[in-house]
Amino acid sequence: MKGGRFHLITFGAVVIGLTILFTDLSKFSYVRAVVMVFNTAISPVLNLKERILTQTEEKIDTYFRLVDVKKENLDLKRRIQSLMLLEVELRSCQRDLQTLRELIRISKTFSRLDYAISRVIYYDPSGFDLFLIVEGGKDRNFKERDLVVTQKEVVGFVEAVFGSTSRVVTPFSANFSCTVVLSGSGKRYIYRGGYPLGDLLHVKVEDKVKEGDRVILIDTEGRVPPFPLGVVEQVRRGKDPFFKEVKVRPLVDPRRIDYLFIIRRRD
Repeated sequence: MKGGRFHLITFGAVVIGLTILFTDLSKFSYVRAVVMVFNTAISPVLNLKERILTQTEEKIDTYFRLVDVKKENLDLKRRIQSLMLLEVELRSCQRDLQTLRELIRISKTFSRLDYAISRVIYYDPSGFDLFLIVEGGKDRNFKERDLVVTQKEVVGFVEAVFGSTSRVVTPFSANFSCTVVLSGSGKRYIYRGGYPLGDLLHVKVEDKVKEGDRVILIDTEGRVPPFPLGVVEQVRRGKDPFFKEVKVRPLVDPRRIDYLFIIRRRD
């Protein structure tokens, strides 16, 4: 209602102005005085309306600009998140590539061996690191007792072979045993797995075994090069008067392994 009245007054003022203009009434002094008074009264209203319209247009324009900026910010946020995910994937690929480079470099020493590179897909959930599940099984001709190693140490033996996966028993498991020698002595012993320390069996009292000696797995048939298995951590006299009790700490940390070698046994 107020807007209608305002427009009606404005329209009346225009009509009066045109009437004065075309009827030549403006030559009378009292008419000019009335026009001046009317203009003086109506000008602030017209100026106020103009300012209101201008400010309203500016606010509307600002609002639409802010809406556009918000949309652009959301789009940029999505792009940044996507780039962050790609960066994480890239770093993972770079780590895998570095691991493969190391494996390929070390594999040159296996030129006469029948081996395959495999990947760990599952770890022992008990926390004792007794076994690993690796890719490849009967589909890759893996067999029980195949030796599993990294470029630095013994990981274990294949304990069970399935269709496309295999279970690897580690030196922390009581099911693991192998022939070993001590660095420097060359004398052979049997290593039996255990957590967190394994045992070196049948070490005679007179044998010179000391803490810090490296324990190295050997292949009795000479087909596989020697691989470090662990380090002697405890040497003490046991209940048996003829033998010492020797504890060995395995070198391998199964949860740090991504890729490994499966050295296939030849029939």
